Amino acid sequence: MRRLLIVVIAAGALIQAGTASAGCWATVGLAPPPDGIGPGDTWTARMTVLQHGRTPLPDAKTARPTLTIRNEATGGQRTFVARPTADPTVFTASVVFPSAGSWNYEVFDGFTTWQGEPAPCAQTHTFSAVAVGGAPAGGEPPAPAPAPAPADPIIASAESSGEGFPVWPVVAGALAALAAFALGAGIVRKRRAGRGPEVAVR
Repeated sequence: MRRLLIVVIAAGALIQAGTASAGCWATVGLAPPPDGIGPGDTWTARMTVLQHGRTPLPDAKTARPTLTIRNEATGGQRTFVARPTADPTVFTASVVFPSAGSWNYEVFDGFTTWQGEPAPCAQTHTFSAVAVGGAPAGGEPPAPAPAPAPADPIIASAESSGEGFPVWPVVAGALAALAAFALGAGIVRKRRAGRGPEVAVR
């Protein structure tokens, strides 16, 4: 009896080893929802499920992968069952996001049987969050930027119109006038000095 039990255990181990070496795991390919998707819109999710990343699942006709969406803020979730298509590697699910926000989603690949027998091969595959209804993915909406401080009305007026008071032209004109006055006064003094004292005529 003990010998028979040992044989059964060894045979089970060989079966499990053979299943694992044959590819007792699957990959899931799934494109994200289209940009601009909003609450209530239907996303036809096309999942490509491949045993060992190469071939259809052994029981692809009866496999039922599921796609679960989960709201990051509220934790609320919904699960949608996928349907097989004419392509044994492709399954589709009609997914509807009930509200705006950042949503995570994951796929349970449905690899639960092998040639009609239960198989511990199924896995859950997670994907990056998606924004629904214009909300940013991965967190809360960013805080609005603070309004800029009001500019000085006098400075703003001068900068915007380009018509500030012409200070430098006035200063330059004043200096030129002083120089001309000084030059004229010097010439007059020289002329008077060259003539000598004037004699009054009676």
